[in-house]
Amino acid sequence: MPSRPVGAGVLGIFLLACVVGPAWPLANPDSKEFSWRFGPDFLSQSGADFKEIFTAPARWDGGDWAVFAALAGTGVALFAFDQNLYDAVQERKTARSEDASKVISKFGNGGYLGGLMAALYASGELFKSRSLRRTALLSLESFLATSAFVWAGKVVVGRSRPYAGEGAYHFHPVTPSNAHHSLPSGDASGAFAVATVIAAESDGFLIDALAYGMAGLAAVWRVHDRKHWPSDVFVGSVLGIVVGRKVVALNREGGGNRLAVSFEAGRRQSISLSFSF
Repeated sequence: MPSRPVGAGVLGIFLLACVVGPAWPLANPDSKEFSWRFGPDFLSQSGADFKEIFTAPARWDGGDWAVFAALAGTGVALFAFDQNLYDAVQERKTARSEDASKVISKFGNGGYLGGLMAALYASGELFKSRSLRRTALLSLESFLATSAFVWAGKVVVGRSRPYAGEGAYHFHPVTPSNAHHSLPSGDASGAFAVATVIAAESDGFLIDALAYGMAGLAAVWRVHDRKHWPSDVFVGSVLGIVVGRKVVALNREGGGNRLAVSFEAGRRQSISLSFSF
């Protein structure tokens, strides 16, 4: 996550766009006129999407609530064993894992994720690629929407971080102390919010695997680095994936919400898998 002042400033601008954005003329993102460039149209669309994401639970059906119950149950189970799982990770730390942390810890850092999104957007402008600009802007929208939920959760819950030395089950609700902002993990949520969009917008399985793999490492290493408990990174990861998929679904071009994975070897053999969500 970015530093607190920077993060608060970015979120403030985004939330302002959510309020005043719909007052601007809103282009249809499916139309050729929607160029996927940062500006009033994008901010208006993002504001509308944010409201859809925030109010989505009011429209859930039985299946949605069943999935939520399953995820919540998993989170509760992890929470119950947080201290044991955390201790197991700490006992298995090595000099190599400590060295790897210097690189892996950057995968979920808001500054580096911002640089990645900026690079994607700049590449889209340089190569006149609407697809790259779209991926960059949807990643930004997903990251900001997820961050809003994360910051709200951190402040309201006030869970102590591992390095605070208070154990896994101490809470200080509504506190400004970063040492008590453990749940959910911002790095895990941000990494998966961006990775989910990149994977959904990509046609290549290797890119999908790389995006999710790096996000997964970022999440695991938050426990390794004594910044979060296992349930923190689980909740953050799920939040990033859910918001990322919702952002992509709200801006899906040319058809229904369908995820496709394919693999081809040679000229004749191929395997494909597709399902709706």
